[in-house]
Amino acid sequence: MKNIIALPLMFVSFIAGAQTAYVLPSPTDASEEVTIYIDMNQSTDGTQNNALKAMLTDHPDDDVYLWTWQPAGPVGGNGDWGNSNEDNKMTKIGELLYTLSFVPTEFYGVDGAQLFANGISCLAKLKDGNAYPGEYEGEAKSEDLTIVVIPKLCDRRVCVFPEIKQEDDFISITYDNTQETIAGLQNMTDDECYVYLAAKSGIFNIYPYAAEAMTTSIPELQMEPIAGEPGKFRFIFIARDFFEAVPADMQIDEIIMRVYRPGFTYSGLPLTENISILNCN
Repeated sequence: MKNIIALPLMFVSFIAGAQTAYVLPSPTDASEEVTIYIDMNQSTDGTQNNALKAMLTDHPDDDVYLWTWQPAGPVGGNGDWGNSNEDNKMTKIGELLYTLSFVPTEFYGVDGAQLFANGISCLAKLKDGNAYPGEYEGEAKSEDLTIVVIPKLCDRRVCVFPEIKQEDDFISITYDNTQETIAGLQNMTDDECYVYLAAKSGIFNIYPYAAEAMTTSIPELQMEPIAGEPGKFRFIFIARDFFEAVPADMQIDEIIMRVYRPGFTYSGLPLTENISILNCN
């Protein structure tokens, strides 16, 4: 989890410009390992009682920890202000330059849409955020830092656009059958690809467009082949219009999606894509 991305420091500095905090690689895949960099050389002295830069200059061997709260608190927690979680200890890779690597969806317990919509809010601190009382003014932390996370173009089996979507947006699902791992779904012809879709509201309320067993019998659920891209299929819809069974006073929080072809039946648990819907109300 904490392997450092092997990039020359000169190249890292060039990519990051004069930012105190940034993430690489960028654009970012929310489900793949990324590395957060915090460069205290760029930190502004005095901002929000920032004493950390001065402390680290005088005590360069002190350990630095990530403290973060957006897009959510980390799954393993931040620890206490006076005793940070050891899993959040950063690696020093240069003078006042620290990193921590993780998979965002696993570290924060959120999906890509939440990550890209909220970005990452964090700060760097010593294990004890109140270290060196009397020696320095302020807590042993940086200023609050915000990282804008740019989504990477999707190259997976199923790609959904836009990354951040609401229930009244046009949603485009692209399915790449050439990446299919289930033998019974491989090598589909242009008229064989169908999609089961269900809207989820809250934890327990699920509203299928149609019964799953009927999926390949309903023309509206047939995915369109993409011209010039053999093996790729697309389905475009507006969730609020498509799922008429969802009561008007209930929000659509998620869309459940599975691929089907005529005559195919899943054995065991079906391969499911869960598409999050952002609600801004």
